[in-house]
Amino acid sequence: MIISMLFFPSKEFTTGPSDFGLVSEDMWCQTEDRVKIHGWYLPALQSEKCLLFFHGNAGNISIRLPKAKEWVSRGVSVLLMDYRGYGKSEGNIKGGKDLFCDTRAALSWLVKEKKIDPSKIVLYGESIGSVFAIQLATEQKFHAIILEAPFTSVKKIGEVHYGIVPDFILGDFKLYNNETAISKVQCPVFLVQGTDDEIVPPAMGKLIFENAPQPKEMLAVPSGHHNDLPDVAGKDFFEKPLNFISNLAPSSQ
Repeated sequence: MIISMLFFPSKEFTTGPSDFGLVSEDMWCQTEDRVKIHGWYLPALQSEKCLLFFHGNAGNISIRLPKAKEWVSRGVSVLLMDYRGYGKSEGNIKGGKDLFCDTRAALSWLVKEKKIDPSKIVLYGESIGSVFAIQLATEQKFHAIILEAPFTSVKKIGEVHYGIVPDFILGDFKLYNNETAISKVQCPVFLVQGTDDEIVPPAMGKLIFENAPQPKEMLAVPSGHHNDLPDVAGKDFFEKPLNFISNLAPSSQ
């Protein structure tokens, strides 16, 4: 039951990289539990950094192409990956640990197949994707992480939308706790939050930011909701985090 409340996957692609003038390479990798995961690697010219993008709980990678195009046009390569059951990725989500397997497999592909050092990787967590960006950043150092509309925990966001959520319903999705994990990340943090987010209460993003280690920076988007931040914030949505990751001192990485 909890899975159908948390995830809304789509198998159908609405667009493709070529529709946005993007050069692409299909990424296929296998998780430790032998599930094939698909994504698109979108290289930027003369790129030193790569954004590993973990998307939110609805749709698939095709609807994230407009964001990817903006990053590629700014000289940052992007790897968009779909969790199991989304897009062309095989399998279905059965438990909270499944998506950790998926995101670790995508990271491994980026490091091993594209020879990109973690010090050049920026983890991007969009909404529920923030869980995986934060967790990976507690395990090793990356160039930075960018969090878009992160929540504190699945339990607390569930209580916001569904009332009391007993632990036995959550199962191992109790592991999705950004509030606890954020203080343990080993790299700089940039956070974007809309002030009128109707899905994730803005106070959650503020708390995540307060608990994050330095260096860190936050972009609060006035009148921004959960799914319109690029439109409402305009160029700042990309320029502010780009400036942050570009100006990091070597000692901060």
